[in-house]
Amino acid sequence: MQNLSPEQLEGRLNAHRKLLLALTAFLAGGVEGRAFLERLRRDAETVSDHEEDPGVEPNGNFATQRIADDEIESIVAAALLRVQAVERQEQARTATAPESET
Repeated sequence: MQNLSPEQLEGRLNAHRKLLLALTAFLAGGVEGRAFLERLRRDAETVSDHEEDPGVEPNGNFATQRIADDEIESIVAAALLRVQAVERQEQARTATAPESET
């Protein structure tokens, strides 16, 4: 692959994030998908509660993993919010829709 400029890298990362967000929102539309995403949201890979003591100065691996966990949380949370917004819009639309005349 060619050397990409920072703008090209940012554009590609943004495209990947948008695609992941759309796919994640699609998954969240179903009961099983939503349950899966809620589990994913809770199951961070970063150690907690002193499961593994990184020492006084943790190395970059801990920071990198925390960033990855934060990004997963951000994508899942945004997808769940998107699904909730769509559901609210649909409820409002059906509540204000004129009744058909019979």
